[in-house]
Amino acid sequence: MKRKHLIAALLLTVAGMTAHGQAVDTAAMIVDRYLDIMGTSRWGSDSVLALETVITSPSSADTFVMKRWFLSPNMTRVEVWHGKELQTALCSNGTDRFRAYRPKYGQWADLMPGSYYERLLPYDFRGPLHSWRAQGATLTYMGVAKAMGKYDMESVKMEGPGLFTRIYFFEPSGLLSVIVETGELDTAYRAQDEARIEWKIIHEYMEIDGCLLPKQESFMRNGELTVLETTARKEKRNTLIFNQD
Repeated sequence: MKRKHLIAALLLTVAGMTAHGQAVDTAAMIVDRYLDIMGTSRWGSDSVLALETVITSPSSADTFVMKRWFLSPNMTRVEVWHGKELQTALCSNGTDRFRAYRPKYGQWADLMPGSYYERLLPYDFRGPLHSWRAQGATLTYMGVAKAMGKYDMESVKMEGPGLFTRIYFFEPSGLLSVIVETGELDTAYRAQDEARIEWKIIHEYMEIDGCLLPKQESFMRNGELTVLETTARKEKRNTLIFNQD
C-alpha cells in the first residue's frame, strides 16, 4: 500500500472508532502487557544505556543526530545535533540537577523538575506509554481494527492533561506498531508553531540486554516523511555525563 493511501486509511479508521465495554481494564491490560514485553523498567543500574538516532527525510538533505543516555532509575541526557551544531539538549542527575540547553544563547539554564520531565517526554526512549499512570492519562479500549493492511490490531486511546490524544495499535504479538495523533498538545512549554505528528510507524525492534527498543521508525508531520534509525549499546556505569553541561 502506498504511504498516502496508508495514512488515509489509518486516519479514517481512527475517525470511525468508538469505545467498547470494559474500556479501562482492557486498555490497561494491553498496555501493561506491551510494557512488560519491552522490559525497559527492568534496565539495571550497573550500566548506562546509550542510544544514537539518525534522523533523515527524503525531501531534505539535512541530517540530525539524536544522542541519548540513561542510567536507572532516572539519570538522563539528550542531545540533538545538526552537523557540529547542538540544537537542543536536556540533562539531569535525577535529584537536584535539571538543565536545558538554549541554542539562541548558546548556554545551559536550570529548570524546575516538572518542566524538565515535560520537555523530556518526546525524547524518552521508553515512549509515552511507560508512565501513563504517573501522567494522569486515561486509557480507553477502542476495539480491533485493521491497520497497515496486515493485522487485526488491538487499539487503545490515551488522553490526558498536557498530552496529545493518541491511538495506539498493537500487533497480535503485543508489540506496538502504529501511533496516530488526533489532538493538539496543551502545555505552556509548547511553541506556538510546533508541528504535530499525524502518525508514526515502528517498523523494527532491536534487543539489548533483555529489553526491546524501536530500531527503525517513520513518521509523517505536516505532510513530510521523516525516518529514524537507532542503534543502542551498553556503556560502563558513569554518572559524570549526567552532571556536566
